Amino acid sequence: MVRWFTGLVVLLLVLAVSANAQPFSAAWIYVFEAGGGAPLTTICPPQGTTPIPDGRLIKIFWDSNSNGPDVTDPQPAVCIDPPNCEQGPPGSVNYNQFTMNGQAQQFGPGYFYTAAYFSSSGILPDPPRYYLRIYQTDGINILWTTRVFTLSSGLQEIYLQQSDWTCGAGGPQCTVRDEHE
Repeated sequence: MVRWFTGLVVLLLVLAVSANAQPFSAAWIYVFEAGGGAPLTTICPPQGTTPIPDGRLIKIFWDSNSNGPDVTDPQPAVCIDPPNCEQGPPGSVNYNQFTMNGQAQQFGPGYFYTAAYFSSSGILPDPPRYYLRIYQTDGINILWTTRVFTLSSGLQEIYLQQSDWTCGAGGPQCTVRDEHE
């Protein structure tokens, strides 16, 4: 009986460890219909009334030190063979930026819905904490930043709310010359 119980405990432990090591796959969604709120604007409220048009770049950042958005956070490394990432390396992602597409998706400017899921290769990165940044048209100065989201293994949809965004934050994000810095 002791052997059977010990075997069961070992099996459950192995299954628990392997379940935690699975990759994530997440859709980023900011749309009014899903409770998102007002469209994101080109200038911080209350002056901002012009919704951000389709095509504006949204960058994904990895909160690798779990201290919230800051200038030292890198964009996650993109895998060797996106979008499937079958060749890894483990923990890399299929993309680290996308564009506003609310008008093309029939939601209107200032909104977005990622058509392709943001996915990690092979494992759940440690820590699995990410946030989004939208830049001014110069592509350098930050306009909008989300709070940090902790992703989990498996398929998930992240419905962003207006309260998840902070407008402003000022200057540029660090310049990353190499994704492995």
